[in-house]
Amino acid sequence: MCECKGTFDFQGRRFNVEVLGRVGEGLSMLRVNGELVDQELVEETFHRVKTAEEQKIQVSCCERDPEFYEQAEQEVADSILIAQEAEKRFEEIPEEEIKPKLKEMIDTYREHGASWDMLEAQRDMMRHEIAASMRMDKLIGDLLGDDAVSDAEVEAFYEEYRDEYRTPAEVRSLHLMRTLNENTTAEEVFARMCAVREEGLEGADFEKLAERETEKSTGELDLGWITLDRPTNPFEATLFSMRVDEISPVIIYEHAMHLVKVVERKEEEVVPMEDVRDELENRALAKKRREALQGLAKDLRETAVIEKIEPSDDD
Repeated sequence: MCECKGTFDFQGRRFNVEVLGRVGEGLSMLRVNGELVDQELVEETFHRVKTAEEQKIQVSCCERDPEFYEQAEQEVADSILIAQEAEKRFEEIPEEEIKPKLKEMIDTYREHGASWDMLEAQRDMMRHEIAASMRMDKLIGDLLGDDAVSDAEVEAFYEEYRDEYRTPAEVRSLHLMRTLNENTTAEEVFARMCAVREEGLEGADFEKLAERETEKSTGELDLGWITLDRPTNPFEATLFSMRVDEISPVIIYEHAMHLVKVVERKEEEVVPMEDVRDELENRALAKKRREALQGLAKDLRETAVIEKIEPSDDD
């Protein structure tokens, strides 16, 4: 095992220098058209699926593990079916196509600290990986024909994912704060904050009021630019419902009472399509490829033999 660590991207895929010699380890639990599947691949896919769902809903959902595991098995089985179809259509990749890419991969591994001995030992594995990648590219070419997306497809993608190209509204405000503690009652702090607010409403300089009234240990008087991340948060909801130069009512939040004055606003904007056209084309093409492969996997499943295998005592 080499001592170098780290990952890098090569030909659109991610490689891990540290695990070069671990190919083929693990217990197969699926068999796809007679081909045994490494259980480690299923486990990795399961963790990815589960983590993505938990990040989306911000809640741990271990009770759904069987559902996630079944989804992982289906994803892995589909990927095997697609790889088998690519190998069937493009059984032999010419050596003259593999050789320059193999050199590029070796050079990249060397940049990340891999030894010549390790690379020599793994040369056949790397050649196999490159050939598999090239088969997949050729398969996608077969499925899509022209490897480009039309203007109409780019526009449709932009409309579908328009919210991702929306810059949120921002507010910059000045902040006056007094904490609630054992030295004063809430009634006393509230009365004082109301009196200070009246000063501001009558024309007193709010920044000077904040400097005078805010305890020095409670943070910056100028909150800088803030985006609306939590509409249900009472502080943010009040702040973003105000106009420029408006002074808020007293806000009670996190064991303190606050006054804020909005000094600047930036309204929500949508990035024009032409400003992100290159990114849109790449993303639309990736989606088109993904959907083409999903359609192929669905068709291949109709005649595929997919078996679940329980480990035997001898394994």
